[in-house]
Amino acid sequence: MRHTIIIRRHRPRLRLLLTAAIAMALALSGWGLYRYTKKSAVADFEKATSERDRLLDERRALSQQLRAAKKEIGELRDALAYAEQSKTIDGDACKTVKDSLSKLEAESASLREQLAFYRGIVSPKEARAGVRVQDLKMRKAGAGWKYELVLIQSVREESRIAGNVELSIEGVQGAKNTQIPLAELVTSGDKNLVFSFKYFEEFSGEFRLPAGFKPTRVLVTLKPANDRPSVVDQYDWAAIESLQERSND
Repeated sequence: MRHTIIIRRHRPRLRLLLTAAIAMALALSGWGLYRYTKKSAVADFEKATSERDRLLDERRALSQQLRAAKKEIGELRDALAYAEQSKTIDGDACKTVKDSLSKLEAESASLREQLAFYRGIVSPKEARAGVRVQDLKMRKAGAGWKYELVLIQSVREESRIAGNVELSIEGVQGAKNTQIPLAELVTSGDKNLVFSFKYFEEFSGEFRLPAGFKPTRVLVTLKPANDRPSVVDQYDWAAIESLQERSND
C-alpha cells in the first residue's frame, strides 16, 4: 500500500489579504445598501409627505366648497321660504280682494236690478202704461231649466190688472221649426200663468226641453182682461245662454 504525500505552501499573508478584501467588500456593500435604503426611504417619505400635503389641500378646498354650498343652500331655503310666504300672503290677499270684488259686483248688479224695478214702477215719466215684462231669467237646473218672470205696471195705474201669460219656446226639432208652449214642458210650478196685481207679480217654475230640440227664442205674451191690448216680448235663446254662462263665472 502506497501513501501519497501532498505538500501545500503556507501563505499566511495571502490569506490575510483575502480576508481583508472580503471584509472591505462586505463593508462597501453594506454602506451602499444603507445609502440606497436611506435614499429610497427619504424619497418615499418625501413622496408620502407630498401626497399627504396634496390630500390636505384637497380636503381644505372641499371643506371650503362645502361651507360655501351650505351657505348657498341656507340662502336659497330662506329665499324659498320668503317666496312661499309672500306667495301665500299675495294669494290670500288676492283671493280676498277677488271675493270682495265679486261680492261687490253681485251687490251692485242686484242694486241696479232693484233700482230698475222700482224705477219702472214709480217713475211716471219712464214707465209705460199697462202691464209689461220687467224681467225674464232662465238658468240651468240639473237636466232642465228654471225660469223667473216678473210683471209690473206703473203706479199711475191705480186699479189692479188681471189676465194671463202665454209663454212658449221656439226652436228646431229635427229639420222643422217648432213652437212649444211652456205648459207642455213644465215639470215644477203652475202650467197656467194667471196674473192679478196692482204693482208687480212674480212667477217661477222648472221645465225640461225635449231631446233633440234646439231652442232659438222665447216668446212671452201678456193678455190683460177687459179688452186691453196684448203685449208680446221676444228673448233670444243665445242671449239667455250667454247670461247663464256669465252668471256661472
